[in-house]
Amino acid sequence: MKILIPIDGSAGSKTAAKVGLRIAKTHSAKIILLHVISATGQKRKKWMEEGAKKLLSVYKDAMVDAGIDAGNITTFIEEGDPAEQIVETAEIRGVDRIVIGTHGKTGLKKLTGSVTVKVLRHSRVLVLGVPPKFEIK
Repeated sequence: MKILIPIDGSAGSKTAAKVGLRIAKTHSAKIILLHVISATGQKRKKWMEEGAKKLLSVYKDAMVDAGIDAGNITTFIEEGDPAEQIVETAEIRGVDRIVIGTHGKTGLKKLTGSVTVKVLRHSRVLVLGVPPKFEIK
């Protein structure tokens, strides 16, 4: 089993990473950590890349400390629309599940659709959306 966990540094992605970690430990799964540098009309800058590498390293190290073999964790940095890149990475890497945090958006942002909603609409694999107030027991 391969689990894709998109990481953006938010509390929601941290909670999703904990859930993904638990699933990976239970099923001896491989983990793919993905950070997407959002396309904002500017080219990818060195500081964006360095920040993404550091963020993914922190998550990978925490997972290794929690008992996942470092060889079973892969990290990727992509650039573009986050939802599109998450779905595309899942397809290219042959993942079985996407574990993604939700941000609990309301109002206009909820109507226009969050990254999680877009991933749910377009993914061909199972997507587990982890609510922002979820607590692992």
